[in-house]
Amino acid sequence: MKKKIFNILKILLPVLIGFYICWYFWNSFDEKAKASFIDVFKDANYFILFISLLIGLISHLSRAYRWKYMLRPLGFEPSLKNSYNAIMIGYIANMVVPRMGEASRAAVLKGTDDVPFDQGFGTIVAERVIDVLCLGIVAGIAILINFDNMEDLLLLAERTNEENINAEPSTPWFKYIVFGLMGLAAVGFAFLYFTKPKFKEKFLGFVKGFTDGIKTIFTMKDRWGYLLHTVIIWICYVTMFWITFYAWEGTEDMPIDGILSAFIAGTIGFIIVQGGIGTYPLMVGVVLTFFLAPEWLIDDPTTLELNDGKTMPAHIGFGALVWATQTLLIVFLGLLSLGMVQVNKKRLN
Repeated sequence: MKKKIFNILKILLPVLIGFYICWYFWNSFDEKAKASFIDVFKDANYFILFISLLIGLISHLSRAYRWKYMLRPLGFEPSLKNSYNAIMIGYIANMVVPRMGEASRAAVLKGTDDVPFDQGFGTIVAERVIDVLCLGIVAGIAILINFDNMEDLLLLAERTNEENINAEPSTPWFKYIVFGLMGLAAVGFAFLYFTKPKFKEKFLGFVKGFTDGIKTIFTMKDRWGYLLHTVIIWICYVTMFWITFYAWEGTEDMPIDGILSAFIAGTIGFIIVQGGIGTYPLMVGVVLTFFLAPEWLIDDPTTLELNDGKTMPAHIGFGALVWATQTLLIVFLGLLSLGMVQVNKKRLN
């Protein structure tokens, strides 16, 4: 019973936090601010957004093809369709349950191509390591070209935290609870490992499969193909985000350093709250305001009025527009892949 309650809270809590952020900011807007937020959706060029989503689809296909390179040294050759479906189902699972996507992805390929779960999961984790490295490279580039603005950007983040969100610092007891739970988990694991031979055997088997998956990066013959697709994936990620700035006239003049900064900020928004609900639009909107209406930060940090009729709500609205289109794409493609896998299972049975 306790486990079920914990699993439910693990799903609901991030979603509730995201919806609270949405409600908080919407409730703080006056009628004019709400109208400017909605106008972004009305005035957007949806053809450009559609092109952006097509580029996103290319990144998913490239990721599916790249995964095949990692599975080949393990003796498995899934079809592009099956690896793609597993990836899209993993994406949609991640939106529902934090970190569930990796397990779902490995489980789907286990069902379609009989790839052992531990080995498939190991390749996915290895892939995540590469993706974190690539994100770090993009963030490094953004920091380098924004070096002169870093102090102001940090000040903006602090101001957003204290004045706009009115967030309070985390209390020491919360930190003690987190570290205490981590300590209990470590003690519990040690107890099971040294007292339960079956648990030890299963754990060591999982570790072996996991390390086999990691090793494939260094042992695969197609490492250059893997690298090429990695570059394609991340060029697509940045490009699909870049193009959206031409979908609304209020962001057409966004400089490259601002676009990269907004890209990193939006990614952080996804990390803070599962699915980026509320946080993604806010983080992107704040960066837009910094680059497109810097006097808002200097003259009156409490007002919503900005230069040339631009408003902070409109910038958050743009972030919400980008978030909504990208999320709808993931949901649509994920459900489509789930349906394809189910149909294929019925045919095989």
